[in-house]
Amino acid sequence: MNKNYLWLATCCALVAGGCSNSNDTAGNTEAPSTNTSTENEGTGSTETTDVYRNDYNYVYSTDPDTFDYVYSFQAVDNEHTTNFVDGLLEHDRYGNLVGALAKSYEVNDDATEFTFHLREGVKWVTDDGVEYAEVTAHDFVTGLRHAVEFDSQTLYLVQYTIKNLDAYYNGEVEWEEVGIKAVDDYTLVYTLEAPTPYFHTITTYSILMPVNQEFLESKGTGCKLGAAEPSSCSFGEVAPDGILYNGAYLLSNFTSKSVIEYTANPDYWDAEHVYIPNVKLVYYDGSDPDSLFTSFDKGEFSSAPVYTDNAAIYASAKEKYGDNIFISRTTSTSFWISWIFDRNQYASPLDSSVDVSPQTDKQKADTALAKQNTAFRKAIMYASDISSVNSQYVGEDLKYGRLRNTLTQPDFLLNSQGQTYGELVSAALTASNPTEYPAGFDLSDGQLAYYNTDLATQYMAQAVEELSAQGVEFPVQLDVIVNGESEKGFRAAQAYKATVEANLSDVQINLIISDSTNMAASKTADQMNCDLYIGAGWGPDYGDPKTYVDIVDPDSGDMLKYFGLNWTGSEVGDDAAVKEAIGLYEFQALKNAAEAIVDDLDLRYELYAKAEAYLLENAILIPYITQGGGYAVSRVVPYTQPYAAYGLSDNKYKGMQVSNEVITVEEREALKADWESKLGQ
Repeated sequence: MNKNYLWLATCCALVAGGCSNSNDTAGNTEAPSTNTSTENEGTGSTETTDVYRNDYNYVYSTDPDTFDYVYSFQAVDNEHTTNFVDGLLEHDRYGNLVGALAKSYEVNDDATEFTFHLREGVKWVTDDGVEYAEVTAHDFVTGLRHAVEFDSQTLYLVQYTIKNLDAYYNGEVEWEEVGIKAVDDYTLVYTLEAPTPYFHTITTYSILMPVNQEFLESKGTGCKLGAAEPSSCSFGEVAPDGILYNGAYLLSNFTSKSVIEYTANPDYWDAEHVYIPNVKLVYYDGSDPDSLFTSFDKGEFSSAPVYTDNAAIYASAKEKYGDNIFISRTTSTSFWISWIFDRNQYASPLDSSVDVSPQTDKQKADTALAKQNTAFRKAIMYASDISSVNSQYVGEDLKYGRLRNTLTQPDFLLNSQGQTYGELVSAALTASNPTEYPAGFDLSDGQLAYYNTDLATQYMAQAVEELSAQGVEFPVQLDVIVNGESEKGFRAAQAYKATVEANLSDVQINLIISDSTNMAASKTADQMNCDLYIGAGWGPDYGDPKTYVDIVDPDSGDMLKYFGLNWTGSEVGDDAAVKEAIGLYEFQALKNAAEAIVDDLDLRYELYAKAEAYLLENAILIPYITQGGGYAVSRVVPYTQPYAAYGLSDNKYKGMQVSNEVITVEEREALKADWESKLGQ
């Protein structure tokens, strides 16, 4: 997750976890053949006549919280640290997995053991570029142990995959019994609990990146392996000297809510494919969207969106850049509208007098019951004209382009028959409910798939009957929290309120106008101060549908917070009854059945699609949008940067080139045709 999170600043409350933003069309999850070579396949090779070595300048929207890259799963952290630290594998510009710190790897016959052979001579350096140590296999062992002992936000990726890792986490075995071994300085072996044909794709994510033990333990007594104490460990502090570097860039400056700057690492192992000498990102709070284009026009930014809602600015842009304005690519990151099923917060966690809900106690209780009613949720989903909301960002002409109708990117992968994952989800919906989802029901991006006022009315009538029997009074009140600092986000929330209330007289949407500080204070499920959260999002971590579908697991889902639910387990906790009521345990059974299939990828994908269809048919989430799909202008040469549907590779500036001139649509199309002709080679 290129992830310059512009949308984090401009949407109602777009918040993404996970990692990826690119739009790779086929995440290959088949086990690689034995003795797979990745040597000398540089990520950044562009094969173009001209090589540009210009700086890159743009914006960032949220300060990073930590540079402890093996700990954090937040895009606002990882979009930086993946430029500072390399892992074993990365994606090239065609979406192929190639070697980063690993020059080759091998997999045993049943995909339970992966052996990686590291490049020799790769250096750790300080932020001043001073050599600190050589990168060895032992650093990957240190990185994983530190991640586990510090309760990494991304532990879910490998906790039940690497042999005995969960047992170590629970204090049942010693570290030496965990399935990771540095055989020697340049040989790293992972032993897994069960066949995991996609394990190599997880190495593109941060939890499996290396950490130098000596440097780690120099950052405080609490950093010592086996004696973790976060309060006395400063490793990962958001400062240039908070980490060591083995990646393409060094952090040269960070000033909170002001600027983040990188400089190219002169000792980088693949420096010949780093073309941008300096990266400068300036803080942008979303309050003046047109400033992005005007700054580009003045030569200050390398790219910018071109919004259509300011007629004068848009006319100026069309007049000057008419042949250069293009529609940006959509990505693999999915955003949706979440129900906060077990709401406990009715004001800001920072100040009980701020962001106060207008609901009475009776209304709060009624709303809680309504959110657990499937017919009520489906009525809201069918009443939601998502295109009218999206138009507040990209304009009326492009309002359909980036609509997403699934949790998983619909063309994230193909089965052996050439069917996309979205087609598999559609078939599962048809099998379950052919009346509402007839054969061929189109779930591809750009479709307003669910908007149906007749069905909205039908389901609301059913909900009124069922809920009235429980004593619920109408209209049901739904609070939606909005970042009032974002002009476009505020307008989008108004549009959502308008479409729902126009179609359903038994619902009232209350907009709680907040700000970025108070919204960011909702750190846990118990602190989510709304009933509907517009814009929770996820980018995939690895090349299997599990990476999306797992995030709603009732016991361990990484995005449960954005459903107002905690990791309480199936039998215990205040949320268990709510999870039962909305069907999350039925969903879990479907998901677990898919996860158990490791020797038949077609069946595995079909069963994951069935689990995802359950979420959609029961409106446990309301699909929303992806990123991209808006007008833009750019000096960035397209198709030069890494391309990936999962992992962190597409955050990298390695390989990217910035031209001296604005790229024309004609140039862009020629480069696209050349790129497409080489995909899969």
